[in-house]
Amino acid sequence: MKPSRLSLHDRLLLVALLPAALLATLVTALVLYRGARTVDRAVHDHGTAIVSFLAPAAEYGVISGNRATLQSLLQAAMAQREVVAAAVYNDQGVLLASKGRIGVLDPEALRSAANGGTAPCAAPDILTVIAPIESAGINIDDEYLDGWQTRGVARTRTIGWVHVELDTRPSSREKSLTVWTSFAIVALGLLLTAAIAAGLARSVSHPVAGLVRGVKQMAAGALDVKISEQATSQELSALERGFNTMARAISENQRTLQSRIDDATALLAYQAQHDPLTGLPNRRVFEQKLEECVIASRRAGDHGALCFIDLDRFKIVNDTCGHAAGDDLLMRIALLIQQRLREQDIICRIGGDEFALILRGCSPEDALNIANELRESISSFRFDWQGHTFSVGASIGMACIDGTHTDPSDILIAADAACYDAKRNGRNCVIQHPAQDCTPGAAPDVATSRGGNTA
Repeated sequence: MKPSRLSLHDRLLLVALLPAALLATLVTALVLYRGARTVDRAVHDHGTAIVSFLAPAAEYGVISGNRATLQSLLQAAMAQREVVAAAVYNDQGVLLASKGRIGVLDPEALRSAANGGTAPCAAPDILTVIAPIESAGINIDDEYLDGWQTRGVARTRTIGWVHVELDTRPSSREKSLTVWTSFAIVALGLLLTAAIAAGLARSVSHPVAGLVRGVKQMAAGALDVKISEQATSQELSALERGFNTMARAISENQRTLQSRIDDATALLAYQAQHDPLTGLPNRRVFEQKLEECVIASRRAGDHGALCFIDLDRFKIVNDTCGHAAGDDLLMRIALLIQQRLREQDIICRIGGDEFALILRGCSPEDALNIANELRESISSFRFDWQGHTFSVGASIGMACIDGTHTDPSDILIAADAACYDAKRNGRNCVIQHPAQDCTPGAAPDVATSRGGNTA
């Protein structure tokens, strides 16, 4: 007899899983089908009960034309579970009263739908239920008048229709919950069966021990695992080759994953030190660089300057065109400043429309010239946004770094005070704070350089 291509391991798995999968599929299909039918029937019965109540109750309102009565009936119907709209028509198909966003039907649709109780609806999640409003009358036959006794024949006629729309989304959610719950139960059962079958297969298949040892080595953290291919059967040989291929793939994926982790770490480090909008170093980097500059000035005698740059009239752009325009303006100003600085200078965004500039290896006179050039460049810049043109300025406060201050916070306070003076004294100017005497022998007055366009 020709040996089967299925290995012992595969046979054991099929014996355990195939009957369980077939039985679970059949049972699940039956439960889902009966459950869906039950839910749909419940919604339909609920709608039928509502219209069956409304139809006789609306008879008086239709006959008398009392719309207030009909509206109160429809309001009571709207209070029912899942009802989203209701309407009453007369025998000509004219809408007499409605509640909610009703899809008005024509007379032919009303007559055809009244027989079956339901009508098609454009919305897939709406069930439409129709019921006729019938009026009973007595026709008296004169031939049978006998004293005070009369003989009558009762007749009924349709005087209108009641139209109710129900939201089927709750029932759909209930059916979806039933479906997913059933699938979860089936999947859990199949997983449990597969685990038992796999354990049985391992217990009766000695050649699989080599694969188990390889798996243990990988679980211990060894990535470059390779088992010797010594199996004589086609099935086990294929398993061994597959294991070695999988081990090589895992090792390669591990290296790739580590490379991606390194890249992500570098990106996070960059994001922690840079402003996400402008790409400039953030306040954390600014404080570090300022402290380094102060230490270098104290040890090596390097001169430098700290400038606080606060944009003028920036709020007008935000208020007029929104924050998107303000963000675009900040990015353009940041690029403009970067293009006009020296290689050793550092520009940082420290918040809002405020920038901090550290000028390293710079005399007080050169620092003042650089600050003025920046102020003039920003003042002459024109920002266009969706038909609007804006001009902004820059109030710059400058403080010198010359080794006289050992605490960076003193220089920060001096530059901030100078920037505040620039704002207070008319904006669009450069002010060197008197607390920072950058030039030997300089007078204690505030050094000011003002542009022509202030606001």
